[in-house]
Order: sequence, then C-alpha cells, then structure tokens
Amino acid sequence: MVKYSREPENPVKSAKARASDLRVHFKNTRETAMALKNMELGKAKAYLQNVLEKKDVIPLRRFSGSAGRSNLCKNHKHYGPGRFPEKSVKHILDLLTNAESNAEVKSLDTDNLVIHHIQVNQAQKGRRRTYRAHGRINAYMSSPCHVEVILVEKEETVKKAEDDAAAGKMVVRLSKKDQAQRRLKSGATA
Repeated sequence: MVKYSREPENPVKSAKARASDLRVHFKNTRETAMALKNMELGKAKAYLQNVLEKKDVIPLRRFSGSAGRSNLCKNHKHYGPGRFPEKSVKHILDLLTNAESNAEVKSLDTDNLVIHHIQVNQAQKGRRRTYRAHGRINAYMSSPCHVEVILVEKEETVKKAEDDAAAGKMVVRLSKKDQAQRRLKSGATA
C-alpha cells in the first residue's frame, strides 16, 4: 500500500489518488495544484478545461521567474505573472478524474466533493547530457514530480436550534454575587 503524506479525518467520506514520476515540470505542476486547493471538484475540472482553452490562467505565485505578467490573473486576486502549463494541467486533470472514479466506487456524491489536500513533490531527476563547445559536456536534467490528491465530501451545514434568546425572550445573566444574594433571599443555604 502506498503511503500518503496526510490521511483524511473521515476515510469513509473521502477518496484518494496519486501519481508518481510524472514527466512534467515540478514547478509548473506545483503552481497548478496550488490554484486548485480547497476548490470543488466540478469547479476545478471546469477551471482546468478553461486553462487548456486559454480562457483562464494559472497564477504563478512562487516559481515566477522571467514569466510575463498576465491580465487574466486579476480573476484570482493576483496581479503578477501567469501561464498556461498545458502538460501539467492535463496530468492533474487525469488525476482528478481518477480520484472521482475512486469516489464513485466508494458510492460518494461526486457533485459534493472538494479538493481537501493536493501536494506535489519533486521526484528523482532524469539524467541526460548535452554537448557544448570545445568538447565539453553538460548535464541536461528533467524535473519530474509526484502528485497526490485527497477529495472529501462536503459536510452539510446544520442550522443552529432556536433558543429562548432567538424567540424574543430576554435572557438574564447573573453574576455569582447576584446568584448568592437571590439564594439568600429565597431562604436557600449556600
């Protein structure tokens, strides 16, 4: 069995999926995953489809070096660089589909799922080499990654029961001193 970095609080109401050694850039995949955190599953899939169609953007918050500013980032309350990392988006979309089918097997309500946990880790680098001038050779490394997702069924909110204060009655709070004085007046002993 594969170990996840975090276990859900209620395993019965959650579904997990993970992928190892994906041949996609770690930095792009990390930014894509962080854009999806705490998002509803249906909304996340629609968002990733919009990114593939270049109608929406993945805001680059940490690994943003030399990326140009994108006007579409305003939709995400971010006024900086953004990109459309297609390969990362396709892999995460596949992973979300896998997690959704795992939820269906557990007979969870797929319309009610939320991305509770999504994490991207660096995998072992792939080694290649490139040939440079004057007979030198340099490393030409790839940066693959591991991704894990946990979907959790949303808890239905329960309204608070109506009490005396909400019904219009005034609730009187007494200090300990007032309570003691009332007990003495009524004849009860302390």
